Amino acid sequence: MEVNNVTVDPITESLKRLVKYFEKNNIPYVVVGGISVFVLGRSRLTMDIDIILDHTKLSRENFVNYLKENNFDASLNDFEGFDEKTHCSFFYKTGMFRIDMKGIYSDLDQESIIMAIIGNYNGINLKINHPLNLVLFKLKFGSEQDYEDALAVYIRQKEKINLNLLKEKAKRMNISSTVDLFLKEIKEFLDKQKNSS
Repeated sequence: MEVNNVTVDPITESLKRLVKYFEKNNIPYVVVGGISVFVLGRSRLTMDIDIILDHTKLSRENFVNYLKENNFDASLNDFEGFDEKTHCSFFYKTGMFRIDMKGIYSDLDQESIIMAIIGNYNGINLKINHPLNLVLFKLKFGSEQDYEDALAVYIRQKEKINLNLLKEKAKRMNISSTVDLFLKEIKEFLDKQKNSS
């Protein structure tokens, strides 16, 4: 898509439109996943946008109308996942990539929204996952890419991560042993870096 001879990628354009709607309608949200990873310091491609939002404050009909008017492919049926406490997915027509949303279904989801920080993605100020929460959720999901994301974000954002809170939340999420191993590997990596300089 070209605007005033400047190419705007579809992810940036769709994020701008989503954030505008959430802010205008006072809907608490946090962008998680690959976008948060990118903003927090790990350059990598993402093919979707992941969002947690307070679905109880969302007028589905109004939202679907807004989406249709703004180049999204969405219907009311796409948001039945909120009723079942699962993900809801719809698409942005330019580039045909997916937007995945979930509501606040747990205390951890609520904490993600409360702890959200402001980040900047291609000129858009938006609420992104706090580094501590991002690391924990990436370790919980556990794919190789998730683990690499957690490593990169932890190393770049370690001064913003409270270790006691990280360990307490890891215990609540039943991933204490994973986090302990992760922290051991981080320490070994940083020690090795320190000794080689």
